[in-house]
Amino acid sequence: FSSIFGNRGPGFGGGESRRSAGRRGQDVEMELGIFLEETLSNESKKVTFQVPQYNPAGQHVSNTSKSLNVKIPAGVTDGERIRLKGQGAPGIGGGANGDLFLIIRFAPHPKFDIEGENLIITLPLAPWELALGAEVAVPTLTGKINLKVPAGSQNGQRMRAKGHGLLNKKGERGFLFVQLKAVMPKTSDDEVKALWQELAKKAAFDPRENF
Repeated sequence: FSSIFGNRGPGFGGGESRRSAGRRGQDVEMELGIFLEETLSNESKKVTFQVPQYNPAGQHVSNTSKSLNVKIPAGVTDGERIRLKGQGAPGIGGGANGDLFLIIRFAPHPKFDIEGENLIITLPLAPWELALGAEVAVPTLTGKINLKVPAGSQNGQRMRAKGHGLLNKKGERGFLFVQLKAVMPKTSDDEVKALWQELAKKAAFDPRENF
């Protein structure tokens, strides 16, 4: 009946109500760069983005700027897509608003690399600190911790500090892996060289014995 009568009457198949139904607004997607420290914070982060505006005919007419205070979810990961319902473009003709999708991007950190929920930091040490042991202050995302490097530690060896990594979905923090790196003095005078030579003779150590 509706095809015969052209949907003119309100009693024929509800065609008029379908034609006047609103259209859902467009979703908006944007990348959100955050610092590693912000993944541990309870404070909200201000996000500003562009929202497309459409006329009743569905034609794009302009963009408006919109700002929100967004709380970063615990355990968020790099590349994760977060949905904020109803924060996208407004609906047309009474339709529902679209959604805002935030794609999380971790900003590179000058000290830490990321390995899942764990962090990695390289700790420079003098050769004698590896040989004799040392207690060294190591940076974390929330301050510094004192790390005891055992005597006889090896270059490239990893130590770990529990609870100083990133948050996971359970609200627990991963490990901070501390990678030991021997660093030689840039210059040395004749007296220092003589001490190295004496050490080489007394140690009688061949690092390539099984090479």
